[in-house]
Parts: sequence; C-alpha cells; structure tokens
Amino acid sequence: MTVTGQKIKELRTLKKITQEELASLLGVSRNTIVGYEQGKVIPDSKQLLLQSVLQNNSKPETSTSTPYYPDVNASAGLNFLSDPSKNYSVPISIPNVRADAFINVFGDSMYPKYCSGEIIGIKEIEKEMVMFGHAYVIQLSDGEAYLKYIKKGADDEHWLLASENQHYEPREFHLKYIEKVFIIKAIISKTTLL
Repeated sequence: MTVTGQKIKELRTLKKITQEELASLLGVSRNTIVGYEQGKVIPDSKQLLLQSVLQNNSKPETSTSTPYYPDVNASAGLNFLSDPSKNYSVPISIPNVRADAFINVFGDSMYPKYCSGEIIGIKEIEKEMVMFGHAYVIQLSDGEAYLKYIKKGADDEHWLLASENQHYEPREFHLKYIEKVFIIKAIISKTTLL
C-alpha cells in the first residue's frame, strides 16, 4: 500500500464513508477506490478532489458541490458553463468556497502568481465589479478565455489584459469583446491534493 493509498483509506475510514459511497461521490467504480487504497491505481486529475472530499468535516452534499472540469484550462474558453453537460466534470466540495466551476491553469503567462497545473475556483461577476490591477479569468466573445490582470485601457471603453510574466505583452480589448469576467475564489495545488 502506498502512502497515498494509506492516507485515502485512513481519511475515508475516519469520515465513516464506505468505499461504495466514495465511489459514488467521485463517479468511479468501487474497484477504483480499492485500487487507490491498495496503491495499484494512482488518482489522476479527474479524481483530484479525493482528498478534499475526505478532509471535509462531513460527507459532502451534492447541493454544495462545485463542478471541476479536469479537461478545461483557463485558455480553452468557458462556453461549457452555459451547457455543462458537454464536458466531463467531477463534483468538488471545499468549505466556504462558493465558485461556479473549478478549472485548470495552463501556461506560464501568470507565473509565478498562478502556475500551470494549479486548479482555480472561478465565479462570474459583473464588469462593474472589476477592480483594476487584480487577476481575473476573462472570456472573450470568440469563446477564448484568459487568466490575466485587468488594467485600465486607453479610455473607459477599453481594458488592458496583462500577464505576470514580462515576456508577454499586454493586450487591449474593447469592452464589447469581453463577454464574461470571473473572479478567482480559490487556488488549489494539485500536489497538495494527492
């Protein structure tokens, strides 16, 4: 049994969650849970919520879970939020975090503030709520989505999207091309979940 497998079994037992219940919560088979606990199966990005589920104070309720889209990156567009049935998602429950979705950070444009491989919880906000100088996930009208700092543009009708990494030039967009803005509610390192 691996250290990860031992930890999964200890936390599951401590929380009085059966292998069947955990499998149901994760959308996997009971045999997969057995494989995790025996160290024969290593949890992949689709099961990263495992430790979060087990470390919760109680069994997660489906009404408080948020979908994690392991195959969606901040740079892949967020149209899936309007029709979540088109993308595979895994429910994740983190106390006191109210997010619309959890997605992956991809690329190095926001490094070291946000690192490729991290998971971020995002929640849609109105454009009027944006505070210049802070990082947001921005969805453009063409479906592209970016994790960037929003800064004041040339006038009140433009925003400058800037990276943390100085190798990327800021880009200015007219507000009519910015469809949605998402505040970042949580950052999860995949390594802390395993």
